[in-house]
Amino acid sequence: MTSPKTRPFSLAAAASLLTLVALPILGGVAAAGASTPSGVGAHATTALSFPPTTVGDILGPEDVTITNSGTTTISGFTIGGTDPDDFVESDSCTPLAAGQSCDVQVSFVPGEIGPRQATLLPLDGTTTPAGVALSGTGTEGYYETTTQGAVSAHGDAQAFGDASTTHLTQPIVASAATGDDGGYWLAAADGGIFTYGDAGFFGSTGAIHLNKPIVGMASTLDANGYWLVASDGGIFSFGDAGFFGSTGAIHLNQPIVGMAATPDGEGYWLVASDGGIFSFGDAPFLGSTGGIHLNKPIVGMAATPDGEGYWLVASDGGIFTFGDAPFLGSTGAISLNKPIVGMAATPDGEGYWLMASDGGIFTFGDAPFDGSSASAGASNFVSIAGDGPPSIQALLDLPGARHGSSATQQARRG
Repeated sequence: MTSPKTRPFSLAAAASLLTLVALPILGGVAAAGASTPSGVGAHATTALSFPPTTVGDILGPEDVTITNSGTTTISGFTIGGTDPDDFVESDSCTPLAAGQSCDVQVSFVPGEIGPRQATLLPLDGTTTPAGVALSGTGTEGYYETTTQGAVSAHGDAQAFGDASTTHLTQPIVASAATGDDGGYWLAAADGGIFTYGDAGFFGSTGAIHLNKPIVGMASTLDANGYWLVASDGGIFSFGDAGFFGSTGAIHLNQPIVGMAATPDGEGYWLVASDGGIFSFGDAPFLGSTGGIHLNKPIVGMAATPDGEGYWLVASDGGIFTFGDAPFLGSTGAISLNKPIVGMAATPDGEGYWLMASDGGIFTFGDAPFDGSSASAGASNFVSIAGDGPPSIQALLDLPGARHGSSATQQARRG
């Protein structure tokens, strides 16, 4: 993908987006001509088709020219149809009297993966107003990273380089993407940070003596900061990532193996290999497997886009769900060539990927399979990250984007 992207929005910005004032231009779209509907004049755009766009990104705005050839005044515009939450309109020319024309701005904000369709409708007092057909496709990609720092990009994820030719003092143990299709970070066991694309460097623990090695990282939603977590639960925060507590001074039954951040950046969860959950800031505690006998240890976690749920994954691919995280499948009953080492959730919270240490990818829900590195002969994969930010619809928990979510804790399947 070549069009520039914006950074993901904060929750406040996401809320204001749905009453759009203006959006940055992210790329061109094609306006397809069609027969002129009644009530909208011959100079109107009757169909607007957006190119494939990563879920969570924003494309537009594009002008839709409307000429009121009817006899009643158009008081405003609305979006209806199958996926109205995935398109946003704004105009500064209503009321639009008969015979007048104006440009309505429309942006594509895909909330789910796959084809999205809606209709721009004028409010003209009629029961069947003429509309403009809107369409687009939500896409998603992901990155796989090895302990040697090699990065494989799949789907619409763009590669910006890696550390495979860099002399590493310690192996790579974690990664995170900026969420705008523009860059990613790699983190080493000593807390050294490697940045690619538009990922900013905000500091590291590479020159600090650590009590325990770094095992995970998470980034803030605006991509202007990140956290590192050590196996003792020590937290190191950089950029605009806030410090909300740690388990560095607590005796742990099992070591910390990963972390996830809340969407507003005001909290985070730490997960231990027994599935014990430690929540800080505004991260809610929604349950754990700390008191459950596990067949295999927990190796990673992911949070739902609205921060009201999370998944845990074991090395056999068993999935444990809490809060509004839906159970969409697991590899718990499948014989794996190599153990699962990590997981990532789709931006709409309706799917997830599991990654094995040989780069094998297992997809569930709406997570697309865009390829894997298992056949490339590489090994020692350690981290997977999706390239898109949480979708605005999922952040705001709109029913249209969260239709498959479960509000109850699910047990491990498989």
